[in-house]
Amino acid sequence: MENKETLGKRIAALRKEKGLTQEQLAEKVGVSAQAVSKWENDLSCPDITLLPLLADLFDVSVDELLGVKPVEPHVIILDKDEPPKSDKKESFNFEWNKHRYSGQWSTIAFCIGAILICLFFLLHSMAGMFPYSPIEAYPDVTLNGWNYVWPLLVFAFGLMFVRSSVTMGVTMMTLGTYEFVRRVLIGYQVVRLPEIPWYVIVLVFAIVGLLSVILGRTFFARKRRCCAEKHGVQGDRSRHSKMEYSDDNNYLNADMSFGNGTILYDREVLAGGDVDSSFGDYTIDLTQVVTFAQDCLMKVDTSFGNVTILLPRSVRMVKSSDTSFAAFTVTGDPDPDAAQTIIIRADVSFGSVQVKYL
Repeated sequence: MENKETLGKRIAALRKEKGLTQEQLAEKVGVSAQAVSKWENDLSCPDITLLPLLADLFDVSVDELLGVKPVEPHVIILDKDEPPKSDKKESFNFEWNKHRYSGQWSTIAFCIGAILICLFFLLHSMAGMFPYSPIEAYPDVTLNGWNYVWPLLVFAFGLMFVRSSVTMGVTMMTLGTYEFVRRVLIGYQVVRLPEIPWYVIVLVFAIVGLLSVILGRTFFARKRRCCAEKHGVQGDRSRHSKMEYSDDNNYLNADMSFGNGTILYDREVLAGGDVDSSFGDYTIDLTQVVTFAQDCLMKVDTSFGNVTILLPRSVRMVKSSDTSFAAFTVTGDPDPDAAQTIIIRADVSFGSVQVKYL
């Protein structure tokens, strides 16, 4: 760190090095988050009595904090199995515990589904199996290739989902198997099993999805925390959770699922954003944004989860939402003279979006 940097920039850099938010730092030193924001933007300086406390929190001396001498480099112990990080500077891109074999499993499940469909057509064309309409015993029933194929597709998609969501995957596999067997039995005039109405299928999937969220927040969440504590990992990081985001020309892109966490957007300018979230509780912190671009649009798409967006009081929020069994709430108010505007377009299903002014 060079001496030409200001005290505010040094505080911001050291805070980020420690992985602290402005709110967390403010709580540790007994001031408001707005005071920390003013320090880092060089609008004010911390009280002299706070300097030893800040230096202790950042593991530096007061001289290093004030820039009297450069900050000594910290010794970082790398895991022996973890490759060293490159010094090359890139646009920030954070990926959280993405399961390395998920793509392979999806490919295997897709191939199994394709094999089942090809086998069906081969047996039908060459061996005359799986008869089509008309069926003498059931003249009102229509059977064609698509009537047999779509249950196989549902089964294959369930096989793909079962690795990330056992309940949802097993439900889809059970539905696909039942519908395929039902058509086979009708085609051979063995028995006519009852047809499942579409509204019952939709209701079952909705219940299964809600049960997945409830179980994820109770039993499985506790199990993940116990495993994390056992292995010395901080936070709720299951092997299926995903939390990744990137910035491209001041545009935030985030994709998050099956976990919880906070994205701290530390750019001074925000042009817009696209947030996709499911089965989790996530926070998007925009309090460090100084300038919101004209017609700044933040699109939030969440299903079976909750997203909280933290805004500074210097911007007004315009709400545009499409909710199904969900909620969009706002806590706090912007400054009366706030001239900037952000449009939040939320598409929420079985979840919630909450906007908080800080």
